[in-house]
Amino acid sequence: MAVNRGKQFETVIKEGFEKIKDVSIDRLHDQTTGYVGSSNICDFIVYKYPTLLYIECKSCHGNTWSLSNLTDNQYRGLLQKSRIMGVVAGVIVWWIDKDVTEFFTIEYLRYLKENDYKSIHYTNENGIVIPGKKKKVFFDYDMEVLL
Repeated sequence: MAVNRGKQFETVIKEGFEKIKDVSIDRLHDQTTGYVGSSNICDFIVYKYPTLLYIECKSCHGNTWSLSNLTDNQYRGLLQKSRIMGVVAGVIVWWIDKDVTEFFTIEYLRYLKENDYKSIHYTNENGIVIPGKKKKVFFDYDMEVLL
């Protein structure tokens, strides 16, 4: 059985955070039970004084990432968390074909949705580019840029 590239990407992101001194990273495993109310709003909760991050990881092929790839539960949950002082919530998008990985705050994604945008182009200048050194497929990321 083939390994899911998106899951591998999440592992690479986690490893990038684990290299940072005095950081706490918790992986929220995807709920496969299907119980009502048991879905997670994100993949990771990351803390390094004084910032708490809620991060959802997404990957895509092509030039654009569709905002519809974020579930309503994720969108609403990340927005709710972002209203707390000291909390940053958002999505890390890896454009596989373009070798570009960026972080977008949920507030920016809200702005896009409210203005009827359906997707984000990989050249969008409102994200934080996550620097990394490419290996064969994945990158060795410097996640400190988000802290």
